[in-house]
Amino acid sequence: MEPNKTKEISAQMDTMQEQLQTMLSQLEALNAAWGELVINNQDLQTENHYLRERVQALSEELNQSEQATHKEETPGMSPALQNLWNIYEDGYHICNISYGQRRQKEDCVFCLKLLDREEVH
Repeated sequence: MEPNKTKEISAQMDTMQEQLQTMLSQLEALNAAWGELVINNQDLQTENHYLRERVQALSEELNQSEQATHKEETPGMSPALQNLWNIYEDGYHICNISYGQRRQKEDCVFCLKLLDREEVH
């Protein structure tokens, strides 16, 4: 073989070896990143599962609470009147004069007239 051809083949082999080493280091970096992603994914799935269970438990508690509230509602009162009563009890006006405004601690005559408090209790 010719000496120039030997040098050329040797140079090509050196270049290829450098490229392979670069590719190997890139592959190792990708492999490490992949491992982190897999662990992160597993952590997120576990947390998601826990949160779904917690949401379901809270929803069940809320449903039970709502059922208990419905049992406590005044019998014979329409749902609309009950809603108005609840808004009034939460401290807001339901009368047409001050509707939606925060009530002071005293009762509002107009709101009570609307509710006709004597029939409620």
